[in-house]
Amino acid sequence: MKTIGEASTSAEVRAEAALTAVAEWTGKQIGFASASPGIASPSHRGVDSEAWLVAVDQSSPAYFLKIVSADQKAFVDLGAVFDAASVAAELGCAPSPRHLARDAGAIVFDLLPPGWKTARMDDLRRTEIMEQVIALKKAIHGSRPFALSWTVFDRIRVLDNACKAAGVDRPDDLWWMLDGVGEIERAITAAGYDARPSHADGLASNVMISQDGAVQLVDFDEARNVDPLYEIGILLNEAFPFEEEMRPALEMFEGSFRQASLDRCRVYAVADDLMWGLWGMLMNSTSARGDIEFLKYAQWRLLRCRMALRHPDFELKLRRL
Repeated sequence: MKTIGEASTSAEVRAEAALTAVAEWTGKQIGFASASPGIASPSHRGVDSEAWLVAVDQSSPAYFLKIVSADQKAFVDLGAVFDAASVAAELGCAPSPRHLARDAGAIVFDLLPPGWKTARMDDLRRTEIMEQVIALKKAIHGSRPFALSWTVFDRIRVLDNACKAAGVDRPDDLWWMLDGVGEIERAITAAGYDARPSHADGLASNVMISQDGAVQLVDFDEARNVDPLYEIGILLNEAFPFEEEMRPALEMFEGSFRQASLDRCRVYAVADDLMWGLWGMLMNSTSARGDIEFLKYAQWRLLRCRMALRHPDFELKLRRL
């Protein structure tokens, strides 16, 4: 673990700048070490930021420093992230954010104690884990509204325009996928929904599990006021390959199974796949981080989007919303 003044790489210099920006730590002995690097495939984890373990006046780390990567700053509002994570922490759903270093593009969080691990998709399939994840997300849905609101369709338009501006090589059938997701947006808008404050992240890697099976949520970069069924839809899309497996989890969320809710979850998942496919294509063309498999991730998400749009029940799902 290095201390302030020992940085030898550009990443370590950024970490030092973020840590020295914390006024409460002035004059204290600060140590820092790199946490796990980000990967996009086969597991999407830590791609949005540089992560550091931080110790203050002690040998073992007690804090987690997150510095938003330069290629993600356009998509992350640090103030909104800090606010949403604070609300979740007050509810007991997430580690507490402690310091916002806006100029350094960083937030310092409490570090979960030793023994906590990053969830995998097979962890989410365990009933006792899924129950807890859904309970935490529902708790956040009942909190005060967050600062920002958006829909997955808003983000698709932003990313599509960014891809065009960057001259990204687009799949020949992208227009068809955009048209199909446009049908989804029109159907959901016509059916209506109530936006609620949400973690709005379905990735297994943003769920943490302790040795005794407790659960916490991390990474509030996507937290917004959204349709709660969008949040549940992308969670189910991450955890289960088949709709029959999704039914019990949806029953946990709503108290009883409703076909219209499952249909909404499924079509939201289609839109989410397109969104992340566009993001992966954009990052592949514009990010300086050539060691991350952005294109592979984009191709996987776009493949799943295509499969869902071509499914014989796609139009039926829209009519049942």
